[in-house]
Amino acid sequence: MKLLTLPLFLALASCGKPGLRGPLAELRAEIQELERSIPPEAPLWPDQGENAFNKYIEDYTPRIPDFIYNHVSTKLAGMTEAEFDAGVQPKFDIEETIARPAAYRGKLYRVSGRIGHLAPERHKVEGTGKIREVFAGTMFVGEQPVHFHVVLKPDVLYLGTDEVDFIGVFVKVLGYPKPGEPTLAAPFFMARSLRKYY
Repeated sequence: MKLLTLPLFLALASCGKPGLRGPLAELRAEIQELERSIPPEAPLWPDQGENAFNKYIEDYTPRIPDFIYNHVSTKLAGMTEAEFDAGVQPKFDIEETIARPAAYRGKLYRVSGRIGHLAPERHKVEGTGKIREVFAGTMFVGEQPVHFHVVLKPDVLYLGTDEVDFIGVFVKVLGYPKPGEPTLAAPFFMARSLRKYY
């Protein structure tokens, strides 16, 4: 089965009819205001107050607002190992995360599995003209896919065989409709680096 990457979904999701008015225009204005108002000292995932990220995340869709993606990427890149160790939750339960994503969103988890896919992707950093390279991948925890982006270039990996792990922030559940079958759900994480077990 060929897995589509998040940027492809993001590109498809951004295609819409021009001239939309009303609630969509208001939401865009609110997001643009948030992009300007999130201070660099804000936590990795603001979940309280007017800048709370959760209300802008919709599970089973491909879109992640740029202001959230850029903020989380920048914060992850600057975190120390001690900060990761202090923030990681004691256990990651994949079934519970898929069943109740809002309860787990924005928290750090250690996720381990077999690497299935990994490739570099380039993204424009909105408002700067700069290009950011991230590494998009899929690992399998048993037979369950887990999608992720990492900020730092990983070691050379043998796809399909190497066991890897990361500490990453859970962002959302992605859904893949399959004709005649239930939608396949997979959690999506953002992490700084991917580590191979030797």
